[in-house]
Amino acid sequence: MNKGKTLMTGAVIFMCGSMLAACGKSQGASVKQNLNWMTSAKIITMDPSKATDTTSFQQIENTTEGLYQLGKDSKPVKVLVKKTTVSKDGLTWTFDLKKGTKWSNGETVTAKDFVYSWKRTVNPQDS
Repeated sequence: MNKGKTLMTGAVIFMCGSMLAACGKSQGASVKQNLNWMTSAKIITMDPSKATDTTSFQQIENTTEGLYQLGKDSKPVKVLVKKTTVSKDGLTWTFDLKKGTKWSNGETVTAKDFVYSWKRTVNPQDS
């Protein structure tokens, strides 16, 4: 079977499974749930500062959240940000983060985390 057919078959099975899962009764938050995801190529990295390929970027997008995400009609929707302020000259952007946002390990997400990430992406030698 060629890659295109395999990918299409997988997509159809995933969509059918998703529709069937939506019809089921909720089992509550105490039930562990898993999502198995297939890719058509090797994931080179899950590091956003090092990703250069489509597959890595797709998986990073599927597993992380940023300040915004694209919503209906590709309009940005606030996710981790409560308020955005832009200076009059448009050169300085200030993001007020939502309170209570946590990493998967339970630690609080801070502005320093975003500053570190951007600095690391722009100049990896300094980190």
